[in-house]
Amino acid sequence: MVIMAGELLINKLFSERNTCQILVYLHLFGPKTRTEIYHAISTNPRMPIKIEMMENMGLLKTMDDGRGRKMVSLTSTGVKFATELCSLEKLIGGNVDGFKWGIVMTKLEEFDGAEA
Repeated sequence: MVIMAGELLINKLFSERNTCQILVYLHLFGPKTRTEIYHAISTNPRMPIKIEMMENMGLLKTMDDGRGRKMVSLTSTGVKFATELCSLEKLIGGNVDGFKWGIVMTKLEEFDGAEA
C-alpha cells in the first residue's frame, strides 16, 4: 500500500464504508468467517478488498480455526483500535450496545424464519 507524503492512513480506512463496523463487530463478537462478516455487515462486492486493506494495515488477520475454516480476527493493534472506536462512538452519543443487540436480534429473526 503506497501512501503519499502528508496523507493520513486513517483517512483511507475511514473513507471506506463499513470498515469501522467490521472492526467493532469483530471486537464484540470475536473471530468470524468472511461469510459471517458479510451477512452481518454488508454483502457489498468490495468487502473482501476492505478486509484485505485492514489486514495490510495490521488491524486484522486470517487464520485457520483447526477445523478447516478461515477465521478473521483482530490483531492486538486491531483490538486497541476497535476499543478506541467504541470509546469514540460513546463519546459522540452513539450506542455500541444498540449495535450489538441489533445484530443479535437480526440473527434471532433469521433463526426463527428458518424454523418455520
